[in-house]
Amino acid sequence: MGIDGSRTPAVHRGARILDAVSSGAATTPAALIGLLGLPKSSMADLLSTLEEVGFVARGADGDLHVGKRWSDLTDSNALAHNLFRACATPDLDGHTISLVQLFGNQVVFVDVHLGRLPLPLTPRPGQRAPAASCAGAAAILSTMTPEEAAETVSAAAAHLGLGDDDVQRCLQLRHPRRRKVYESQSPQMGRQLACSVPGTGFALTLHVPDRWPEPAIAKASRALHAAAHDS
Repeated sequence: MGIDGSRTPAVHRGARILDAVSSGAATTPAALIGLLGLPKSSMADLLSTLEEVGFVARGADGDLHVGKRWSDLTDSNALAHNLFRACATPDLDGHTISLVQLFGNQVVFVDVHLGRLPLPLTPRPGQRAPAASCAGAAAILSTMTPEEAAETVSAAAAHLGLGDDDVQRCLQLRHPRRRKVYESQSPQMGRQLACSVPGTGFALTLHVPDRWPEPAIAKASRALHAAAHDS
């Protein structure tokens, strides 16, 4: 049923706001009002509450993104904390690193360790992006059998409104032979390197700055793989 048809209107509206903000469908109050058709006063009250509890936060530019409390709830076992601590090495210093999970034909950025180096687009916790634009999707799918991959992608098909063709396109990201590190390049997310985190269904992703030297990228790739397997 997704988030439609709720018997609790306030929770239903809050869930719709979180869904819109995390997917990037709307990142300002005005855009949310236009997308969801809620009155301005209701939107202001809902956003105020979501900000107070830490589910939604505002960036320096005023845009909305999913807040830290969301990351805390989705990482109750401190997986992200331990992985980011394992990434505290010279070869990964200054880089932005994210922990992602597959959701249908999308990836969700469960948590993000922000670096100092500039990126085409800096991910935020709770944000979603197309699986085809993220190396983490290939890293996750490639650890699975074809049957497991199909089941994982199809599990969110009804919620996301995916057809059979959408599911198949996502499954094409799976590599039949496993690699240590998977790479992607897209206009939306830039260049990324990713490693699966064994036994978790997550992938650790390195967001590569533009024009970064290839020898440095190779070192960072090895460090990322070590962090994903040694945390």
